[in-house]
Amino acid sequence: MCTFFNKILNEVKQKDQSIKLQSNEAIVDTTKEMISFLYEKLESMKRYVLSSNFNSLDDEIHFFKKIKPNIHSLLIFYKHVYNIEITRPIGNGKKSVIHYTDYLEKVSKSNKRYYRNNSFYQYIKSGRTDKDELYFLRHKDSDVIYTGNQSFTFIDFQFTTFYDSVLSLIIAEQRLTSYIESKNESYTNDQSIANLNWSNSKSSMIELIYALHISKSIPQSNIRKIASVFEQVFDIKLGDIHHTYHRMKYRTDSRTLFLDQLKHALESHLGQNDQ
Repeated sequence: MCTFFNKILNEVKQKDQSIKLQSNEAIVDTTKEMISFLYEKLESMKRYVLSSNFNSLDDEIHFFKKIKPNIHSLLIFYKHVYNIEITRPIGNGKKSVIHYTDYLEKVSKSNKRYYRNNSFYQYIKSGRTDKDELYFLRHKDSDVIYTGNQSFTFIDFQFTTFYDSVLSLIIAEQRLTSYIESKNESYTNDQSIANLNWSNSKSSMIELIYALHISKSIPQSNIRKIASVFEQVFDIKLGDIHHTYHRMKYRTDSRTLFLDQLKHALESHLGQNDQ
């Protein structure tokens, strides 16, 4: 049984360490993939536990205290990251910092009723083991009342002691706090960039974006990612850039109107410097 669980733990650890939560666009796809992966691993462990059971009470305690929470907490964490990123406002760093901070406050408030200022939280923080049989063994006549927190993905009492899920919440919130602090720091450092203003039209910006993309001036990047960066830097929402691109193709005069204007402006400035 230990070999089976250790194999899953190593797979999860390697997968988690390979993930770089940097690009805001890539984060959504990456977290979706990781959530599916973790669901699969937890379900696999659940099937194994229900079919094989544990060799001893110590094995059961070890599983629900050390093994399952390390994977379940990752699932909770990545679900939070997914939720926070798909709802993150487009715009400057200040908006994002407010968004991240508010989200963490809501999570902390929601979790507070489960483990803040109670004996279990203090028990975990102090590293005690004397009540492990109470907290990390499954009890058929459990008096624990489940109140419906959506973070408790695996609340089947054949596969939880309830407190292993509470421990998962604690671990997940700690990691979420580190993630949000890191994001807020990066956005705060980028405030000078985020305060730039765009004085031309949205279609002009989209024309420039397509020129950069098609010319491969920004390699290993798709059109949506480039557009997302422009939206963040200039605090603007471009909308359907593909629709604007198709309208460019049917312009009666120059189809590269903005690029022509840039070229003319630069040539004129260079000409003035020559005089």
